[in-house]
Amino acid sequence: MAEPFRHIACCLDGSPAGDAALAAAMRMRALGDGRLTLVHVVDPGVEASAGIATDAANDAIEEARLWMERMVALAPPCDGVLLDGNPATTVCAWARESGVDLLVVVRHRGRMEHLLVGSVAQHLAYHAPCPVMLVRPPLAAG
Repeated sequence: MAEPFRHIACCLDGSPAGDAALAAAMRMRALGDGRLTLVHVVDPGVEASAGIATDAANDAIEEARLWMERMVALAPPCDGVLLDGNPATTVCAWARESGVDLLVVVRHRGRMEHLLVGSVAQHLAYHAPCPVMLVRPPLAAG
């Protein structure tokens, strides 16, 4: 019999669709004694990427930190990690360094938008150092 996952990471983007990914990650964690880490990538913006700190960038980071604290409180016991940079490549590098053995991410772009701008979920599915669970968000009521 296969062993349960030891380290599950759930990528959250702040969208309502991310709730579906969090629910799936919590269900996977319930199957064993593995740990769960919630991951959010803050895009620091052009100024911060160039090494120029701005009030807007600092405010965005502080807002993300407070949001992550609320998310961690929803899924105890778990840890929260804030990263900065390009979401797709940053998450892959972090997952490799952190020994993640399952990455849970929501797939919420439509086919046309995917063709035009690409997808973080697609990048993770092809480049992550571990299996990736792509979670479809619930259909919008209407």
